[in-house]
Amino acid sequence: MIIFKPLVKRIANITSLSVVTAVKAYDSEDNHLLVREQLGAFSVIPARHKDIPIWNIHGRYRKQMKLGYPKIPYSQRNKDGTIISVIKRLFGEHLMSRLIRTQNRELSFRCIAYNMQRLTNLVIIFMVSTKP
Repeated sequence: MIIFKPLVKRIANITSLSVVTAVKAYDSEDNHLLVREQLGAFSVIPARHKDIPIWNIHGRYRKQMKLGYPKIPYSQRNKDGTIISVIKRLFGEHLMSRLIRTQNRELSFRCIAYNMQRLTNLVIIFMVSTKP
């Protein structure tokens, strides 16, 4: 996929990366090399084809992923998708803004509203559960 490299590079310019997880569609040795050798992070991208034997896989990092990858960091990906899904359900999936700058602000405000909604729900649950 074309968007992987520019996106990871932009994120690396903003913050330091320690682990990069991606779905099977991004399984290529070039992506592993970018993350591991250029950015100094650990890549967790599962092997795309399960039925191909290891001896037929090209690339050191792809062979490592074929032998097995850490399941705990990879399963953390699901949390991001869930939060994005909840934000879309609560606040809609369309943006009203036209300019990129205001779209980013709108998304930031949606994330703040989501966090405030979560916080108020937790406070209400805590208050109800502590009453005698």
